[in-house]
Amino acid sequence: MELTHGDNNRVLIVDDQKEIHRDFEEILQADATPASTDELADAFGSEEDSPFLPKFELLHASSGEAACEMVGAGLESNRPIAVAYVDVRMPPGIDGIETIRRIRKIDRAVEIVIMTAYAEYADVPLTRIIQTMETLDKLLYIRKPFTREEIQQTTLSLAVKWNVERALTEKQGQLKRNFRRLEAVLDATGDAIAMYDTAGRLVFANQRYEKLFDMAQSELREISPDALTKRFQAHDLPDLEGRRVFGDGGEIVMDANGGRNSGQRLFYRSTAPVRGGEEDGAGQLVVYRDVSGEMEIERMKAEVLRLRTILETTYSVPGMVGSGAAMQRVYGLVQHAAESEVTVLISGETGTGKELVARALHFNSVRENGPFLAINCAALPADLIESELFGHEEGAFTGATRQKIGLFERADEGTVLLDEIGEMPLPLQARLLRVLQEREIQRLGGTAAIPIDVRVIAATNKDLTNEVRAGVFRRDLFYRLAVFPIEIPPLRQRREDIPPLAAHFLEKYAERHNKSISSLSAAALRALLQYNWPGNVRELENAIERAVLLEMSEALQADNLPPLLLNPAPDGGDPSADESVLPMEVVERRTLEHALRALGHNVSDTARALRISRATLYRKLKKYDLSSGSN
Repeated sequence: MELTHGDNNRVLIVDDQKEIHRDFEEILQADATPASTDELADAFGSEEDSPFLPKFELLHASSGEAACEMVGAGLESNRPIAVAYVDVRMPPGIDGIETIRRIRKIDRAVEIVIMTAYAEYADVPLTRIIQTMETLDKLLYIRKPFTREEIQQTTLSLAVKWNVERALTEKQGQLKRNFRRLEAVLDATGDAIAMYDTAGRLVFANQRYEKLFDMAQSELREISPDALTKRFQAHDLPDLEGRRVFGDGGEIVMDANGGRNSGQRLFYRSTAPVRGGEEDGAGQLVVYRDVSGEMEIERMKAEVLRLRTILETTYSVPGMVGSGAAMQRVYGLVQHAAESEVTVLISGETGTGKELVARALHFNSVRENGPFLAINCAALPADLIESELFGHEEGAFTGATRQKIGLFERADEGTVLLDEIGEMPLPLQARLLRVLQEREIQRLGGTAAIPIDVRVIAATNKDLTNEVRAGVFRRDLFYRLAVFPIEIPPLRQRREDIPPLAAHFLEKYAERHNKSISSLSAAALRALLQYNWPGNVRELENAIERAVLLEMSEALQADNLPPLLLNPAPDGGDPSADESVLPMEVVERRTLEHALRALGHNVSDTARALRISRATLYRKLKKYDLSSGSN
């Protein structure tokens, strides 16, 4: 969570006490750093030297009237205020509550935090203080004296929230403008065009379609497209004499008189499915084209086909990279599983893309508009996993100072991915089995059964049948999860997918790092194809990104690939074959030496490639008595 360059970082403090303004200046200074007390986090955390907080622009007002003027001035100058801290009592002018009401009338987007230290307000619920206010989603309440961390985290979170909401608002406005442009384009075309959903309900009709049937859209919604066509052909609609339809099947339907006089009009009716990720599609496009003056049917078929292709591309969900037979089987399984609510078990080695498959299942299913939430069962302690999954009530255990909503509740009407399910402790496996069977959960420390509507997808890099035999995984849970298994083959078993994957990652990282690299050299491609890829697709992606950073020409050369690819181990590049374990200091020293050599002893490039700061790199070079060479 961070502010980027160009984001709104303006924070207004409204208080009649100068001490409060000085406190905010000190707390929100640009070089503020978090006060970490977690020794484990200190030991394994990043050594980045970058400041914890962005540089906030602080504005100060000692009264409510002055605050309102500043909010208005910000809007007029196109430099609005993102966050405002407002004291409740500010004698002798208007109090904080009235100040907030006036600010809301000026700018409803400001994120507001109410501050109070007075006894008469201390026990008053927030709902009573703001009972006549609007936009409660942009209102917080804190009590003085507040902590440094509380102000830092609150300010940063609200500033990010303001900027995200502004970006979404601008995006929605752009979408509306684009839709209006699309309507104008469709109205300007010479064809009568309408789109219907899968149930035959009208979604959109342009003006020519309404004119063709002499009906408004509200009337057209009452008639299915097939019934409308039959009435058109039977002339059961007003002002349709002298019309006939050349239909999809090549049939010519004459007008009521059966004649072929010069006043007749001939229409070509075509239909095309509109796909939205489901096999049955998202609807149907119906086009009537007046071809009385010409019979270029083939040209019109090509035009309809082009339009259908555009719509299919617009509504489709991007797939995974890989066109070999092995991945085609995976795609087929994903397509079938996405059409149902069946529980899926995805298995495969680390780095094969199990989470990508899970996301494809979610976003191609009826739950695509719901949340997709994932948890790694191997990354958290057993008691923390339980709290993350099921939530807890206040006081459920030491440190549970407030109620927490778990993953299953937050994923309502969506999908939960239980990654590395083989690492889940046995007692927690029993609770998960009950969730899958009963479709309800209980928070830790709670007694109420809470119904959930969630699809569960599990993923593992282990052979769970062996885990069941070893007694570390419940047999009944395994059968409940493995209703629909999908196994992702390792990259070494589908080498035909290496070139398109490499090209995909090359394009991705060349654009990200502003490099004009457009191809792979023959030697680089040969090295990629000969390597066994124990780390699978993830290792391939990391190798390509590293090479892109080092490459200076327009074709990625083999010399810039990781040395392990150019000099693979006898087993084909599987580092797990080496049973020796080196001390961390030896590994770190070797890494630094290699990075310095590869980047010509350039400190800036070396720090950037290792993703550490220059100061951190200098400290490590001094620690291992290494020469940095040039800068």
